[in-house]
Amino acid sequence: MSRFRLPARVAPSPAAEEPGLQNSAARLRSSREVQSRILAERRAPEAGLPAVNIEAQLPDLPTSPLAEAGLAGKREGERDQPPSPAIPPEVPSGVVSKPRKEKLVVLFRLPLATERRLELIPGAGEVTSAYMLRAFAKEARAELRRLLAEEDVNAHADEARRIFAMSATDLAVGEAMTVYAQGSAIRAMHAALGDPWQIEPRATIVGAFLAAIASRLIEARRVR
Repeated sequence: MSRFRLPARVAPSPAAEEPGLQNSAARLRSSREVQSRILAERRAPEAGLPAVNIEAQLPDLPTSPLAEAGLAGKREGERDQPPSPAIPPEVPSGVVSKPRKEKLVVLFRLPLATERRLELIPGAGEVTSAYMLRAFAKEARAELRRLLAEEDVNAHADEARRIFAMSATDLAVGEAMTVYAQGSAIRAMHAALGDPWQIEPRATIVGAFLAAIASRLIEARRVR
């Protein structure tokens, strides 16, 4: 009898309580078992033994009932569980989405008669006519962005109809500029100019209203 004795196991093996560790230990034993069988089959012809007898001599792989039950339950749970529907992002109740503005490039053209009135504005002699036109165009673009509904558009509808009906010879040489307008206001502009189906280009319709707004601003500044 050997004088070296193995100490008694004090605590149980962690693999006995954790199914995951049991599964890992089972896979390790499985890989060792497969390697041992492959090695035995290669050595069988050299030793003159049939491969069947060698496989019979090897112990079967012990399986863990807890691991198999856990994997089977997991597969059944994944199969029975319906796919979770996509949850749309919640919008706070107090937040109201802003109206969407549309970007357009229009030709800013005033009637010739309106351009002549620039000389009647106080301080007109200190700056050029081109500078004054750009200043009034800037104010008109800001007013155009504020138009929302049909009531706002109707305030400039009469002057816009007059400018829209003018021929090119009655209008000054214009300048292309970028403007922003609400979609609801653009639809109201089409309806006010007799184009409810929006056949005319939006830039032409919005350009007429831009000129109408600038004309009213010039008329308000003119000395009576």
